[in-house]
Amino acid sequence: MSRLMKKLLWTAILPLVVMALLTFGLTSLLIGRFAETESYDQLEREADIVYEALVDGRGIPGQLDVLVFQDGEAVNLDRGGRMRRHMTPVLDPDSLSERDEVSANGSRLLTFLREEGDVQIVTYAPVPLSTPQFRQIYVILGSGFLLALLVAIGVTYWMGLRLTSPLIKLKQATASIMSGRHDIALPPVTDDEIGDLTEAVRQMNTSLEEKERLQNTFISGVTHDVRTPLAIVRNEAEMLELGVVKQEDVAATGRSLTEEVDRIDRLVSQMLEYSKLSAGKLALTMGSVHVSQLIEETVLRMDDWFLQKEVAVVLELEDVTIQADRLAMERVLSNFLQNAYHASPIGGVITIRLSERRLEIEDEGPGIAETMRANIWDMYVKGDRSNGHGLGLAINKLLLEAQQLTYGVESNEGAIFWIEWD
Repeated sequence: MSRLMKKLLWTAILPLVVMALLTFGLTSLLIGRFAETESYDQLEREADIVYEALVDGRGIPGQLDVLVFQDGEAVNLDRGGRMRRHMTPVLDPDSLSERDEVSANGSRLLTFLREEGDVQIVTYAPVPLSTPQFRQIYVILGSGFLLALLVAIGVTYWMGLRLTSPLIKLKQATASIMSGRHDIALPPVTDDEIGDLTEAVRQMNTSLEEKERLQNTFISGVTHDVRTPLAIVRNEAEMLELGVVKQEDVAATGRSLTEEVDRIDRLVSQMLEYSKLSAGKLALTMGSVHVSQLIEETVLRMDDWFLQKEVAVVLELEDVTIQADRLAMERVLSNFLQNAYHASPIGGVITIRLSERRLEIEDEGPGIAETMRANIWDMYVKGDRSNGHGLGLAINKLLLEAQQLTYGVESNEGAIFWIEWD
């Protein structure tokens, strides 16, 4: 039995037991009080019968339990009818009240005292709770409460199994996820909080599986991107060390070494930037940013770069100012333009549209496959024509989210990266 099942049983059964005991006790008390009152009333009626029989000079019915005293002395009476049911107790009428409970001959008795002049009539009967009839009533009541308790335990156990079974399966599933296995068996999704939890675990498992895949891809990609320039640096450094590089090629070899080192430096810088952004440790300075002016300056700075592929940049700009971090927006814009440049064919056109609520950067490249659009903003996801490290759009995502800007990508013949603001 699971710990949760034990808690459920204790939680459900303990109040039932307390309620049953209280109900049984109160019921017994009420029945006892009622029976005692009825017994006293019956004893009073019997005392009246005995008094009338004495007055009329008739015999006292034998089925009545009664003692008659005169001046404190017991009087032997003629008894008719059936034999008396009980042994005659030894009672002192002077010590009795009108309605009393006494112990005599090892039994508890209820007594009623009627005094008429020097005559005292005492009728008596066993205390109701000690009679077989009442004991039978208590046995029936106790059996009923016990049966109800057993039924309640059975129902609670059955309902507890239905409640704890999916939770145990969810526990096993989360243990499997923690151990790195994602082929988990989940309980059916029901229309309640457990169903919501099951769906949340399923989504978590899917997300973790995708993240692990991307992490492995990222590690593989970073390893490749670091190993390749390191191999080039090592080879060219060895060539310089061995003196096999011609004097006229030394400068070119040095430039190659510098380029490869810069390539590694850019990768490390991007990884550090992503790490700071994802941890929320990169502070942004919000202020008024003249977006159209920022676009014009960025395009002008990258103009020589666009000329390498004879890519034309068309500007369709409105005069728009937003609240943002200028350096962050410049970083985002530069990355979008670099991606558009790499995707564009020779002689292609990049169109930048700026309206009051939206910025679009459109290229004439092959577009982005639909299967790739969902993950394109994740780490180390890059297109076939990209020569970057797959961190640019991941950094853009964090920068835009930090500024509470909406972003997305559309693709038909080419690709359109867009940003929106309120």
